[in-house]
Amino acid sequence: MIRRMIVTVAGILFLGWSGSYAQDPMSLEDSIAAALNNNPLIKAQDEQVYESLMEKRSSFSDMLFSVDLNYSYARFDEEPTITIPPNEFVVGTKDNYAFSVEVVQPLFAGGALFNAYRIAANNFEVAGLDRQQEIRDLKLRVIETYYRIIEAREILEVARSSASSIKAHQDVANAFYNQGMIPKNDLLEAQVRYAESLQNVISAENAVRLLEAQLNTLLGRSISSAVNIEEQIPMPEMEASLEELYETALEHRQEIRITRLQIDNAGKGVWIARSGYLPNIAATYEYEKLGEDPDVDEDKAWTVGVGLRWRIFQGGSSYFDVSRAKAARNRLGYLMQALKDQVLLEVKNSFLSAQEAKARTEVAAKAIDQARENLRIQKDRYNLQVATTTNVLDAEALLDQARRNLISARADYATSMASLRSAMGTL
Repeated sequence: MIRRMIVTVAGILFLGWSGSYAQDPMSLEDSIAAALNNNPLIKAQDEQVYESLMEKRSSFSDMLFSVDLNYSYARFDEEPTITIPPNEFVVGTKDNYAFSVEVVQPLFAGGALFNAYRIAANNFEVAGLDRQQEIRDLKLRVIETYYRIIEAREILEVARSSASSIKAHQDVANAFYNQGMIPKNDLLEAQVRYAESLQNVISAENAVRLLEAQLNTLLGRSISSAVNIEEQIPMPEMEASLEELYETALEHRQEIRITRLQIDNAGKGVWIARSGYLPNIAATYEYEKLGEDPDVDEDKAWTVGVGLRWRIFQGGSSYFDVSRAKAARNRLGYLMQALKDQVLLEVKNSFLSAQEAKARTEVAAKAIDQARENLRIQKDRYNLQVATTTNVLDAEALLDQARRNLISARADYATSMASLRSAMGTL
């Protein structure tokens, strides 16, 4: 009996330990890792990177030699002959087998093949940057949702605390009314405010549920899965100046790096277009065997040569291609200027938003102390019947608003700092 009790207690302790272990809160880093691992858009980007890698390798192979292998069979209805009066001579056979191997190595193509390979190499790098940009955007969405859940849960606690405080005041008002110390409208006002506080609790609960569903969607989990996360919003310091942030953004922002590569590709496109003015040169080697048997070992020959092909005139298409390539390069140059301005604007906007939120946290923290003291005074005055229910409830509302302001300011600061890192391309 004692042994059975020991086993039971041990089992309960183990289940309790394992349950608490399974319920460890998920950190922000864990959430981001789960999102990156499960998000289909990231997997699609992985395939895009692989596709670009294969395109790069294919472009490199265009500069290497090619080998063509041919084997054929033909049968005539009769042996081919030639007549030289008065005689007729057989000059072939009914069965004809042929085998040949041709090797072609491009020697010069006006730079078209080499620049095409360099463009493919840039496109491979662009695909990697596109993937980084998708990851950056996904990280930002996860961070914002993660912090908003914490904010919503804290606001829910404020709503519940407010409802409890108003309920306590309603009980006091009801006691005063029963004793004939206050008019009925004071009691009714407390009851109405309590009903409103319960509605605020319901709205706050729904806001939490909606944000939890959004986070589950980002993490690739069931939309109704329980969300157990850390309940603290960090307040990292702003260590760099705005000018330093500008420099970082211009150096690391993925969109700018992609546009630089596109401009480089456009320049290489000009070289490719100019290659239409130049000849193509290739070396060839061909080995051939002919015969009337499948072994084709009766007649053998090989040739080695160098060929040149130069298209002198094609209606001016090469000139038009060069002009079009130059226009594309110039267009990307102007887009780069506009993009840099947009990136710098995003950095400044996030920087100012973070500064504003940080200042709001300092103001809101002081306001909470002031609102809490004001509520205490109003409650004391109400107990002495020198203040009304309206005074107490207004003081309660001021305290609730101050607490919500602090919570929102902290969440806004954390998300603004994440947006700032995203704007710099370092998230």
